[in-house]
Amino acid sequence: MKFLIICLIFLSATIEAKLKIEISQGSKDLAKIAIVPFSDGKKTNIALSDLIEKNLTLFGEFKATPKNEMLSFPSSEDNFFYRDWNILKIDYAVIGNLEEKNNSEFYIEYFVFNVPLKKLILRGDITGDINELSQISKVISNRTYKAITGLEGIFNTKLAYILNPQKEIYKICVSDIDGSNEQILFESTAPLMSPSWSSDNKKLAYVSFEKGYPEIYMQDLFSGKRESIKTLGLSNSAPVWSPDNKKLAFVMSMSGNPDIYIYDLRNKKISRHTTHYGIDTEPSWSPNSKKLLFTSNRSGSPQIYELTVSSNRIKRITLDGDYNARASYFPNGKDIVLVHGNNGIFHIGTKKIRSRFINTISKTTLDESPTISPNGNIIIYATKNNSQGYLAGLTLDGKSKFTLPTKFGSVREPAWSPLMN
Repeated sequence: MKFLIICLIFLSATIEAKLKIEISQGSKDLAKIAIVPFSDGKKTNIALSDLIEKNLTLFGEFKATPKNEMLSFPSSEDNFFYRDWNILKIDYAVIGNLEEKNNSEFYIEYFVFNVPLKKLILRGDITGDINELSQISKVISNRTYKAITGLEGIFNTKLAYILNPQKEIYKICVSDIDGSNEQILFESTAPLMSPSWSSDNKKLAYVSFEKGYPEIYMQDLFSGKRESIKTLGLSNSAPVWSPDNKKLAFVMSMSGNPDIYIYDLRNKKISRHTTHYGIDTEPSWSPNSKKLLFTSNRSGSPQIYELTVSSNRIKRITLDGDYNARASYFPNGKDIVLVHGNNGIFHIGTKKIRSRFINTISKTTLDESPTISPNGNIIIYATKNNSQGYLAGLTLDGKSKFTLPTKFGSVREPAWSPLMN
């Protein structure tokens, strides 16, 4: 069987199925935030403040105040007056100023205020090129988000996913989390699946059927170089990188029986960790790289189990429902997200490891492949509208729901990158 394969160096080619986050449900009691145009001494710099506003409102977590409603345009702590913002019932205000260092380099100083508490909660600065405003805005947005919420900002993270624009065309794509800078990593007429990020964000592992059977590849995101796991032609799938970047868990089938294996990236040795006659699949690492969640039908239906890597001790995690699969740990290691099914209806659910109860959080009915933001606050997952696959997402507090539709084709299997430096 022959397949057409196109391997593209990352950042070299754009595609036409650009994702764009569209808020489908927002809360009326969102925190109100004012992003004041930054001053450069002569005039206000609307471009930078607009980018920061776009970032902070990306997932529907804040309500931005229109600039034409602002009573003043302060640029430093000295000329910020809380009364101007209390009148507008603003919760947080972001202000700043730019100082030109040379033809293109700017020094930017910014301030974040908690208006009800009348408190400056962040003072920061950054130096950068005026042509890099988008990246600068993401750094400022990340720091602002953490000052307000206590959680790490995720505005410079990335999303990998499988795009199927037409029959027998498959693409592994990577974009910024806001859908911009969309790129093709690999393209084939054979199916592709299961993208997984290395913890340093330099490589992506995935499954390709280009040889007529599933094989795992690890690809450098910048050079395009690919390397496969040598398993003597045995079928393997579902790769997932350990958070310490030392191992890759995956599924390999011996005599048609899928089990969980671990590939040591340092010595290239493979070890087997389940030996049951049932189907064991979909491994996912704990944040400390010491445990794995996996899906198994060893009890008669797909359920979630937890494996301690050092001892191969296995414990069943889910007890409710006739279908539980595709589980991943939250960054705290105490909670998991999973696909929870009953009577052919599949939702995204969350569960505490030590609790029996599964909390269903999505309303669509054909949901799969949940991926968690690296700050643990947002989930993106794949779902369907008739036959078209698309991505959807929500915040854990339930205040915001959104979709990431494509211009054409179907998109599935999202994988959120770790935090970016």
